[in-house]
Amino acid sequence: MKHYVGISLVLVTLAAIVFVTMRSCVNTVDHTIDQVRDAFAQVLKVQPQVTVNQRVVLTQTAPIAELAVVSKEEFVTLGFTEHLELWSMQIPLTEKKVTVEAPFRLKAGFDLREPFTVRIDPATHQVHATMPHAKILSVEQIGDLVYHSEDATLNHITDEERQKIVNDLNSAAHDTAEKSSLKTDAQQQVEQRLKELIQHNGQPVQIEWTGQPKPLGPTAP
Repeated sequence: MKHYVGISLVLVTLAAIVFVTMRSCVNTVDHTIDQVRDAFAQVLKVQPQVTVNQRVVLTQTAPIAELAVVSKEEFVTLGFTEHLELWSMQIPLTEKKVTVEAPFRLKAGFDLREPFTVRIDPATHQVHATMPHAKILSVEQIGDLVYHSEDATLNHITDEERQKIVNDLNSAAHDTAEKSSLKTDAQQQVEQRLKELIQHNGQPVQIEWTGQPKPLGPTAP
């Protein structure tokens, strides 16, 4: 009888140890989920979709559609010179010049309607986040457009040419934004901050940037 009692006590003890161990693992995963959710909310204003063992435990939500992370002001200048020729020789009094310039504010950040997903390994507590690349969110003229022109006696600047160079200036500002380091800067800032917050309690984290965003198209004048 004592033999069976002893076996029962051992089994109960083992069951209690397994229960406590499993409960501890669940609590640790729950803590990691909370930490990931809070980190994304603080840095990106978005709750990502979080999965554990391919089971969705949090769905993605965001109070806003876009979040600008970095911005800079850029002075953009554009111009052209044109003259008439005859037999490959410039005709006098036909050279005309037009220059336009204006300050623009360029902003880069994230479209929060795109997928932000996080997978958590319940065994290792490894956090693997998948996020869209940063994109140029806006290119806004923030100051007066300055227009310089030198008309030619025999080759006048047309209204169509004036309108075209203004349109081209907007396109040049968008091109400047796309070629700048703003998108890279936005991703680096977000990645650094997320890792600081998530790794604070020892959880390893890996961030993967997916997809290629379409360039922001120029706005109509």
